[in-house]
Amino acid sequence: MVEYQQEVFLPAWDKFEKCMHVWTNNDIHLKLDKDLNVTPVADIRNTIVWFYDELTFYAHDHCAICWVHENETAKPQPKGEGASLMVAHFVSVDYGYLQSPNGTETACVLFKAGKGWDGYYTNEHII
Repeated sequence: MVEYQQEVFLPAWDKFEKCMHVWTNNDIHLKLDKDLNVTPVADIRNTIVWFYDELTFYAHDHCAICWVHENETAKPQPKGEGASLMVAHFVSVDYGYLQSPNGTETACVLFKAGKGWDGYYTNEHII
């Protein structure tokens, strides 16, 4: 993994980054690098990066520590994390969340991961 990051991913990212928007507090501008071997700005194609992110929520995901009166007894708590719900989405700094132009369709996926539910999330789901 480290070799892939160092030898493939980071050099490719460096190449693409030269054609990405650079966001500042005041403005957006296209980053131009002297290494680009192009003369007019029109020859540079802007590169848009779409990031993929996912978050998993669990049914029993809560803080188990609380204050109780000295006369109260402990309440049984469920074992394990419980059922899960995964939320997956694509997001871009330039365009926000991936959706249709009119906003009626979205790339957001709600997925119930596990053997007894929707199965396991794979590259096929992302595609």
